[in-house]
Amino acid sequence: MVFKRWQDVEMYFKEYAQQHDFGVCRQAGSFSKQKERRAVTSRCDCWGHPDMRARWQAKKRAKAMEISGTVATSNGDIGENELSCCKRTSKKCQCLARIYASVNCDGEWVLKTVELNHVHKLDPSGSKLVKEYRMKNHTSTVKKKLMDFYEEGVPVTQIHGCMAAERGGDDDDLPSVKDLQHEVSKERRLKMEGGDAVAMMSYFDRMQADNQKFFHAHRLDKEGRLKDVLWVDARSRVAYQEFGDVVCFDATYLTNEYELPFANFVGVNHHGQSILLGCALASHETTETYFWVFEQWLSCMGGIAPSVILTDQVATMRKPIAHLMPSSRHRWCIWHIIRKIPKNLGKCKQ
Repeated sequence: MVFKRWQDVEMYFKEYAQQHDFGVCRQAGSFSKQKERRAVTSRCDCWGHPDMRARWQAKKRAKAMEISGTVATSNGDIGENELSCCKRTSKKCQCLARIYASVNCDGEWVLKTVELNHVHKLDPSGSKLVKEYRMKNHTSTVKKKLMDFYEEGVPVTQIHGCMAAERGGDDDDLPSVKDLQHEVSKERRLKMEGGDAVAMMSYFDRMQADNQKFFHAHRLDKEGRLKDVLWVDARSRVAYQEFGDVVCFDATYLTNEYELPFANFVGVNHHGQSILLGCALASHETTETYFWVFEQWLSCMGGIAPSVILTDQVATMRKPIAHLMPSSRHRWCIWHIIRKIPKNLGKCKQ
């Protein structure tokens, strides 16, 4: 068989794979010195050794523990993120099904090798597990309908049910509820690229023009969209000088509008009242993001770290705090600990 582009080769194999209930992954490709693709290999997604996922997860856990500085000890002193890690069963079974195509002298893509025999049984429901197949019918019209209903306050689960009802109750070729929730989250985040982000930056500029003590910082992603934002008003900066010995950093909020983690720095004044010491909108709850947030906040506060900082039990916060605030005592918030006691004790009883 001959194709015009390598993308057409993959598209044809994926259509075949969907009809025969298995997923596809691209194994490799070769390129010319001009960085032009010259060959491509696509395989059944069950290709590979069964322990590949376990190896990858072990490396990921080791890297996370290295970044967070968490080390298991004889008394079981290990973070909850590491405790929750478990080995998942892999579907990898060294399946041999694959195609290999390369470019001939006329610039056409020719199938050179085709192996269609699987070493595993094909499950009729297998194609439902492949997101790419489920999202095929998620057209711009369907996406608009999803967002219109969501903006009216209809839950995503009900929207999914309505879509299935329109198809006579058949949801085989529909995106899952989780797929729709992901699409909604992505659309809400993209709104920050337009007028809302501009309005927020304009507001910050006006605040700073009114009071030079107002501090704000932001950074963009590779596409130029607003990624992370931190701001601290003049009153918070003054209050920190007097009441910055103990600070609680809470990143457990989610904004309804954009579903971005909203974090705040909170202290306590001499009346026992909570005082706001800074705010941030974070794109991801990663070590790299918290490094940026803490670094900007400390810069705003003159580089003076608190004596004690309280946080949730999140491993990705540990290394930034240890690196940027080496003299601060890092403790876990008692509210989060108490909240998890019933669930963990319940598991122990079972």
